[in-house]
Amino acid sequence: MGPCLRLSRVLALIGGLGLIAAFFMPWFSSQGLLLSGQFLHTSLGSASAADLRRFLPTSSPQEVQLLRILVDLFPVCGALAAVFALLGGVPLTGRTVFNVFLGLSGLIPLVAWAGGITRLPAGAASEVGLWLIAVGSLAVLVGAVLEFSRAR
Repeated sequence: MGPCLRLSRVLALIGGLGLIAAFFMPWFSSQGLLLSGQFLHTSLGSASAADLRRFLPTSSPQEVQLLRILVDLFPVCGALAAVFALLGGVPLTGRTVFNVFLGLSGLIPLVAWAGGITRLPAGAASEVGLWLIAVGSLAVLVGAVLEFSRAR
């Protein structure tokens, strides 16, 4: 029989892939627009200073750069979670290290999501992408916790 992954690793893998997919889904709607992570990444990187002041009047250039990093954090953590979920299933001596990184790649986006959800623009309605970030992060975390509990 070929290689196989335990259910906990599959759960973490699906969560990581969900984090990647959430980047392309609508995160929130504001002023009649649906804004996705991909749109925010592009607009925050290419907008002029005047455009940024119009849409984010109280934000400094450093805050805009941090917001762009936050937007990019979710798919990066998702890709890392998927890689660590797969690598942890291979019989290697570094499985514990992969499990630690797997847990971190689920915890970091969940903490960032919890902090970012409180800073949505006034009147914004959250959409499916934001909730997929939370669910994907939780799936990665649950998979990592199950791996740690199995190791003990």
